[in-house]
Amino acid sequence: GSVTPSAPTATLLQGPSELVCLVLGFSPSDINITWLLDNVTELWNNNTSTPYRAPGGMFGIRSHLSLAHQDWTPGAVYTCRVTHTTQTLALNISKPGVCLFTQF
Repeated sequence: GSVTPSAPTATLLQGPSELVCLVLGFSPSDINITWLLDNVTELWNNNTSTPYRAPGGMFGIRSHLSLAHQDWTPGAVYTCRVTHTTQTLALNISKPGVCLFTQF
């Protein structure tokens, strides 16, 4: 059977010690997820699932980036880049440039 390409939708979630990129509704199942810091540095401390078949014949995948609270540089931008045959998505998240532990 032929596969009708379907573009993914992605959501970036922030947990206490990680970022999670949820990608849903894509077809075919071949997809690539890359994590970037400030759109330059590729981050390797991530764990990406294999694509799973979701209801309706589409596929889903999720990727977790380990990011402890103290590792998050104020002003740094983290990007989950999703590369699929239909399109490329880039979701950005940044922490406000506020440091609560400043000592004078």
